[in-house]
Amino acid sequence: MANKNTPKEWGNNFYKKGWQPGLEINDETGLGEITHVGTDPNFRNKYDEILLDWGFDPKEYEIIGTVRASSWNAQLKGGTVETFYAFKGIVQRKNPKRDKYTKELIKHISKKTPLKQKTLGGDTAFMFFMADWQLGKKDFGVENTINRYDIALQDAVNRIKDLRKVGVIIDEIYMVGLGDLTENCTTAFFDSQPHNVSLSLIEQYALARSMIMKTVDTFLPHADKLVLAGIPGNHGEMTRSSKGNVFTNRLDNSDIMHFQICEEIMNANKERYKKVTVEVPDNFHQVLEVKGKTCAWTHGHMTGNSGSNPEIKIENWWKGQMYGFLPSGQAEILVTGHYHHFRAKYQGDRAWFQAPSLDKSIDFTQRTGLWSHPAVLTFTINEKGWANLELL
Repeated sequence: MANKNTPKEWGNNFYKKGWQPGLEINDETGLGEITHVGTDPNFRNKYDEILLDWGFDPKEYEIIGTVRASSWNAQLKGGTVETFYAFKGIVQRKNPKRDKYTKELIKHISKKTPLKQKTLGGDTAFMFFMADWQLGKKDFGVENTINRYDIALQDAVNRIKDLRKVGVIIDEIYMVGLGDLTENCTTAFFDSQPHNVSLSLIEQYALARSMIMKTVDTFLPHADKLVLAGIPGNHGEMTRSSKGNVFTNRLDNSDIMHFQICEEIMNANKERYKKVTVEVPDNFHQVLEVKGKTCAWTHGHMTGNSGSNPEIKIENWWKGQMYGFLPSGQAEILVTGHYHHFRAKYQGDRAWFQAPSLDKSIDFTQRTGLWSHPAVLTFTINEKGWANLELL
């Protein structure tokens, strides 16, 4: 799409390489990129005027984030030398409308299962980990992620029933978020990220909360006690600049926000959700006691550069937590996300599990040749420890 106000006499010869004016936008998501060229050095204060020039109402659209800017001199007809000022930026709809696509996604996951209240009794907790959904990312596709998650939920219910048949008496279910439930839309992680999403942030957030609530509703009839818990991931950081800088703090995070809002939803319907406890994290790591066993989970992005591969990074981080007498260092069971590929390590009485993701990364596979099947990590915990691990 070309700017209607660009003077024809400029011609393409007056544009610096890579700075041809243009705008591409996805009508469904309301997200796109603009490259604007003009002669006004004060363009940063005139975004509304520029949007109007491109045919977009500034009441509905905005230019967000940190823009890339450039300037150069060019000779026009008649020998006049003109200075051009240009910028590249992200354009988004301020209040994305619920299009047909998003409505269908929400409808798909909003059906509630009939609830039969009964006391089941038991001595074992079933652990269900929600890791790296990265909703909105195009690589695996939102529809594929939702369909794959539906399968995992039903497989989990069947798994609980099958375990009970062989004498595993489950009375508690833990639904643990391991971070990166949404993809985000900034260039804080990689330059092409805004063009690799199919949902706006508002739509990503609404979908994530709907999936969390569907998880709760699915498990509600199947245990006496349910716990919704979890921690924040790097893709949930809400105040990153395009250079990855954080404006407030890294705990200003949408992964935490989803748990808080889901808790508010359930508090508004206390009779239905009276068996559910929500453990909202106040740190990057969370430690809970499950059936007498100290358990910890962290996303994995705070492990730093303490090793040459994910396993060594996590191991060194966990040792540091022990060395500093920090809560995570006391855990007997540790579960992490972030690295997408399933891993497990058993050392003495301590066990570490790296949860697989529901996301696929085409870029990562092309660079490394590595890939894994999308899956959900599950296992049980009782006074003897963990058991019955299965990827669903």
